[in-house]
Amino acid sequence: MTTLINKEVLEQDRLFIKSWLDTYFDSPHRDILMSHPAKMEEADYGVPSDMHDSEVDEEGWVCWRMLDSKVTIDQINELVASYIKPGSDTYGPSFSVPPLYVAYLSSRYVLNVYLRYEGFMIELPNLPSDYPLRELRNLWSSSELLIKAGYIPFASYDDHAGPVCWDTSKPNDDHDYAVVWFDHDILTEEGQTSREQLEHYAQPLFHSFREMLMRSPSSTRS
Repeated sequence: MTTLINKEVLEQDRLFIKSWLDTYFDSPHRDILMSHPAKMEEADYGVPSDMHDSEVDEEGWVCWRMLDSKVTIDQINELVASYIKPGSDTYGPSFSVPPLYVAYLSSRYVLNVYLRYEGFMIELPNLPSDYPLRELRNLWSSSELLIKAGYIPFASYDDHAGPVCWDTSKPNDDHDYAVVWFDHDILTEEGQTSREQLEHYAQPLFHSFREMLMRSPSSTRS
């Protein structure tokens, strides 16, 4: 489904995301968070040269910097259309990307966003300047059964223990959705394919993506 975004709301959400990211990286662990392996080959997932903020060290790591994103709404809609087609067997017509997540995808090129809560962690997709939507594309391409059942992955739980998803059966007034996660071990078991079967294993986390960000430590850090 095409994601329709109010431009004023989008700009407000982008300002929120930029402020949230600034606060997130304003941390005693900043030097660690803003260090990552440099990109060495076209196909790898390292830091692109335009995001370098230091020389590459002898182990191939580099400090990186955030850059303003050039991701467009059209590019996000194209990605959605590739995997979530209204009226098809892939999924029905009721899903659109939550506006705040659109803002996350289109505000800054950024890496290493790990949200640490009490007892667990959620990792948002890396958005490198050369292929900013690649990790989300990969997540969707490996999640056909979840998407068919109305669970749309958008992040990873605890060192890739399983996908964090929107439950599209539970929308709210902000065009956002309840957030759940699935254990990969459950998903690989035979027979876990229908909505009715998967519902039993959907582990609730938050009422929305916005609540997920607002309850993260970076939102409450002074």
